[in-house]
Amino acid sequence: MKSMMQPEDSARPALWRSAFGRDVFTGDSQARDRLRRAFLDMEERAGVLANEIAGDMPEFTQHDISHCFSLWEIANHIAGPEHALNPAEAYVLGGAILVHDLAMSRAAHQLSGKSLRDRREWPDALASEIRRQLGRPPHPLELASPPEELALKADKQLLRLLHAEIAEDLPLASWASMGRSTEYLITDPEIRQAYGRLIGLVAASHHWNSDEITKRLSTPVGAPGFAPIDWRVDTLVLASLLRTADAAHLDSTRAPSMLSAVRDLPPLSSDHWLFQTRIQRPYLKNGRLVFTAPDGFSSQEMSAWWLAYETLAMVDEELRNTDSILADNGRATLSARGVANVESPRAFSVVAPCRDWEPVEAKIKVDDVAGLVRRLGGSELYGENWLVGLREIVTNACDAVKAREALADYRGGRPFAGRVTVWLEDREGEKWLACNDNGIGMTPAILGGKLLDFGNTSWLSSDVVRENPGLLASRFEPSGRFGIGFFSVFMMGRSVQVTSRPVSAGPADTWILEFSDGVEHRPILRRASGDEQLEEPGTTIKVRLDAGLCGSPSTEEDPVFLRAKIDRMSWKVEEWNTLSILLRYLMPASEVDIWSSDGIGIRQVACTISAQEWISMDGVKLMRRMLALPENGLDDEEQPTPPMRDEEDDDDFWDGVEFAEEIAVHVGDRLRVVHDALGRPAGRITICDPQMLEFDYVYPTASIVTAGPAHTGTSMQNVAGILLGRPHGAAREFAVPIASTSSMAEWIDVEMARIADVPIRSEDGWAVAFAEMSWTLDRDARHLPCWRTKTGWIDYSELVKWLATRSEFLVVDPYAFRIELGMEDFVADPNENVLSFAMSRYFYVSGGATTFNWPTNEKFGSRQALTHMFGVAVEEAWGVNRDDTYRCFRRSRVRRVEVGRFQDRPLMAAAHLFKRPDLHE
Repeated sequence: MKSMMQPEDSARPALWRSAFGRDVFTGDSQARDRLRRAFLDMEERAGVLANEIAGDMPEFTQHDISHCFSLWEIANHIAGPEHALNPAEAYVLGGAILVHDLAMSRAAHQLSGKSLRDRREWPDALASEIRRQLGRPPHPLELASPPEELALKADKQLLRLLHAEIAEDLPLASWASMGRSTEYLITDPEIRQAYGRLIGLVAASHHWNSDEITKRLSTPVGAPGFAPIDWRVDTLVLASLLRTADAAHLDSTRAPSMLSAVRDLPPLSSDHWLFQTRIQRPYLKNGRLVFTAPDGFSSQEMSAWWLAYETLAMVDEELRNTDSILADNGRATLSARGVANVESPRAFSVVAPCRDWEPVEAKIKVDDVAGLVRRLGGSELYGENWLVGLREIVTNACDAVKAREALADYRGGRPFAGRVTVWLEDREGEKWLACNDNGIGMTPAILGGKLLDFGNTSWLSSDVVRENPGLLASRFEPSGRFGIGFFSVFMMGRSVQVTSRPVSAGPADTWILEFSDGVEHRPILRRASGDEQLEEPGTTIKVRLDAGLCGSPSTEEDPVFLRAKIDRMSWKVEEWNTLSILLRYLMPASEVDIWSSDGIGIRQVACTISAQEWISMDGVKLMRRMLALPENGLDDEEQPTPPMRDEEDDDDFWDGVEFAEEIAVHVGDRLRVVHDALGRPAGRITICDPQMLEFDYVYPTASIVTAGPAHTGTSMQNVAGILLGRPHGAAREFAVPIASTSSMAEWIDVEMARIADVPIRSEDGWAVAFAEMSWTLDRDARHLPCWRTKTGWIDYSELVKWLATRSEFLVVDPYAFRIELGMEDFVADPNENVLSFAMSRYFYVSGGATTFNWPTNEKFGSRQALTHMFGVAVEEAWGVNRDDTYRCFRRSRVRRVEVGRFQDRPLMAAAHLFKRPDLHE
């Protein structure tokens, strides 16, 4: 029975008709029509659920079936003629469009098998509403019997939060009809099996990040048996169409003015409804979507206008990102590659007029920078460490040099020898830090524009490219990614001077941007006087250092020490170091020569870091560089002595310096280069020897993961050395390594060969970390003793034998057997029926409060390597499916029982119970 009016074929957009029309794919009409019928049937069923959304989320713009019809039209505009779909692709895209927002209703959650308030996330959502309204944590009774008003707010929060995740399950979800029969959104079982999960993934992907889309949907899917073999489904393209069309559906069809009049809308929702009511349907021009609002916005509607501008700028960014993803993955790009008239507020006012008011960009930018810097450009983003400011300005200086080098190479000119120079100056008793580069420099437009555009990168912006033709076409890759980095300079001091001369201009075109008192006052942009002009293109940044950061040397020849916080192998200490040590610490993998002086002035500068020297330099010196140690060791008599730390009077003070030096000497000669997917050096790492194993079965972590060339707060646990990484987040304090899995596998082969002659001692568990990394990288480690029993540590074959002789046993985490008595540590003995092994990862990337599992092995899923191999062993010993074994690790199977003894006393701990009959049930 029809519950809605479906459009006729002639009313459908070309993208739909090119796949399902009667005059296309005529040679395979049977398969085409089968998919067409299945889609229309699914559309009919989904429409019923979509109509429920307005009841649960009345303040949201339209998410009913009309939204789905509109997405086809928007996708048709965005795709263009280069992206005709085959019927299988049209079916998957159409199905994803239908279900992507369906879970914004309670009804859809019921179909997925669990009501909204039964989900594990619901208590947190409710507590969030209670805290927001009452300003305090919730009482247990409030969670058990909440006020319905707060419960409804929690429902709405979860509906929006989980809708993409639940959408993944809906194509395969079933429900019982009134006649007790089982119903599905996809009624054809063969099509449901072939494409149900795929539709769910594409639907869910509209809330994924671009990395996850590329990772999970980059491989096209083949055709099922009933379809032609060439009807592949390119999920990456379909996901791109869905997310861009969904982002771009912002016109008046999404927000009917009559509905807005009868719904009680909160202020932010009112702004959304208002601007979408005014925006007319977009059209495509010169590769960009054009949105217009000819009726304009009054001054009372200013917030809606700005929301429209910011939202369309977001759509523009989404289209540009999608264009890059498709191009990078060898796909034809979409016809719509951006949004027109969002380059600036003034440009947007041309298509969305501002009635009786003007959108003022320049003043707002400067004023907003002050507030944003206070909140995000300093300690709240980076923490209380002024070294971040030094790191960021040196990174930007290196980028400027790299840009000029890349331009010289691209243009076929003479090789360019770039460098960055850092030194200290004394001006009337005040210490200034200066950083100079001979890079591409900046025009006054960039100095007063993009440089101050807080939070945006400017290296490859249209302004910079326009001033430096060929920069985009060159091989330039900036290391700095966020404009926020420049404002971190104010963590060093409040008076800042930026002097710059563009590479295409002469000395007379040197300009100076001056901040006299932080960002609280407007900066001054002026042309440099004769003695201020730069003889060579580039940029010099000078900052007056805050009091207490810089020591005072006795004579001009004495070195100057700076007080800074150092992160050294998990020990964060504040200590005095020379400028050269700090620069080596901050830029361990510099791609540019960096020169500096440890004294006052520029006369005594020397090369502190040579470009890319980290790849082949002495490993011990590299480790010392990363750990902020003197490059020639602690016993270097020529190394100046820093002032005594205040804490050194404390007998318990320990800064880790001597231990770090011991590690550097121990591992330096063994650092091995790993490479990225293109074969470029991406790190030098090793694992400490077994004799350095710590009490909790881990090895000392003396590593950093860089953000390009620069130091971050990220490390690779259980590893020593350096890994190049890509930064994640504006602060660039967390990074993910770029080394390839294949190179890491070759590296672990060398590490395994190195420890091949280590005596297999049953008492220490030294092999756990080596085995985990080996299995994660698809190398065999069955010969290593990784599982602990009452008789000691056993390898894989011994584990299988141990399991084969038992029908019941307990699995316990090794930490359960760790006993601390006063200042001494002990390890308790497990009982006869207990198996102990590491169920959490030993190797992972960690920075601040963020952790990231790297490297990974897809066949392990979310399981750790030893857990996976345990399942394999149980399967071999007991003949049961390993997935049944993994289910025994559920929390419901945990028991607190006696697992061992210590000093003739029972040791109680949480244990997972395994019984052979249970696994066969």
